[in-house]
Amino acid sequence: MPRTNRYSNFAAFIGTGAVLGFAIGSGLALFGDSVRGYSRGTTVAFVGLLGACVLGMVAAVLAVLLDRRR
Repeated sequence: MPRTNRYSNFAAFIGTGAVLGFAIGSGLALFGDSVRGYSRGTTVAFVGLLGACVLGMVAAVLAVLLDRRR
């Protein structure tokens, strides 16, 4: 059988990181102290999106590092 190259699924890594980041960020905002001047929903959305961006980027770097190791 011929050998086939297997590549990491970058979209799955980034998507999983973004979903986990949103869940962690929004959980921290929901159960943390309230921010004066912003509603609870606005705080959850902003912090959740920030967490999604950060963990999505971390997951992308992890996927590249795992792919280069092969």
